[in-house]
Amino acid sequence: MEAKKALQRDWSSLPIEVLNLIAKKLGEISDFVRFRAVCTAWRFSTPSTDLPQQFPWILMKHQNTTDLSFYSIPSNKIYSIHASKSLGKWLYGPLEGYMLADLYYQSLWEFGDPFALTLQPSLFNPLNNHEIPLPTYDFEGLPYRFSCMGEYVFSYGYADYQKPKLVFWHLGQANWCELNLTSDYVNCKHICLKGMIFNVERDTGVTKVINVTTGTLAYVIPPIEGHSAAGSEFIVDAFGEILRFFQHNSPYAGLVYDAWFDVHRLETKENGSRCWVKVDSIGNQAVFVDSYSCFVLKAHDFTGIKRNCIYFLTRINHG
Repeated sequence: MEAKKALQRDWSSLPIEVLNLIAKKLGEISDFVRFRAVCTAWRFSTPSTDLPQQFPWILMKHQNTTDLSFYSIPSNKIYSIHASKSLGKWLYGPLEGYMLADLYYQSLWEFGDPFALTLQPSLFNPLNNHEIPLPTYDFEGLPYRFSCMGEYVFSYGYADYQKPKLVFWHLGQANWCELNLTSDYVNCKHICLKGMIFNVERDTGVTKVINVTTGTLAYVIPPIEGHSAAGSEFIVDAFGEILRFFQHNSPYAGLVYDAWFDVHRLETKENGSRCWVKVDSIGNQAVFVDSYSCFVLKAHDFTGIKRNCIYFLTRINHG
């Protein structure tokens, strides 16, 4: 009898307050769509403009195709969309609702002399194919791939090995800004946080920090203990703290791929100098890294995400 009553229960009459609480827990967009499709009452209780906080989708590698694939960690599914203007481009982001797009290296050579190219990166929306060109810039020398961080877009290259150049564009600016660097910056990874450009020298592990506004060297951070050039560096703003992640990679062994991370926090000593201090925990945070980017989320804001964990993507060629 009780089971029969349960089957006859009118779920559409649940209080709006309860429905709102349930909807706010749906961190996967597909679950939110299904929730609103249950009945009219549930749909009107949760406007489509009031989405719960969504977990970021991860863009998978796309070459020689106009289809973009995104991986959803919560649902463990891959979603694909057709984006005709993405063909032949690297995509990075997000950047204020858009992705940063630039040409593949191999595409550059198809146009003849890549050193004579005027770069024309753009902001690209893969959902509607809308593209906004960034200001043009005559770059002397084949650039590295672009990168973006916060509201900044970076590119780096050199016509003369002894005169590397870093150019960057801030969202809303009419032109690119440039910094002429010394040869010490050739093998650096450039990351912008809190108005500072962090340049990590791959060979030495020294971090040189440049003020974006003045273009001057603000301070130098000594290398971490046991620095190695064989790995990947990531520096990220973790809700007020600046953390540095170093990913060690082991050689492939059949189908087994091993990787581990060292994590350091930027601290200021009593004398005002900065240093990297190794930490064993990142608390309630979860970190996500791939080949080109890194971001941090608070684990308690998303269902199914483990605290004090690093999620990383890598590509293994089994062929």
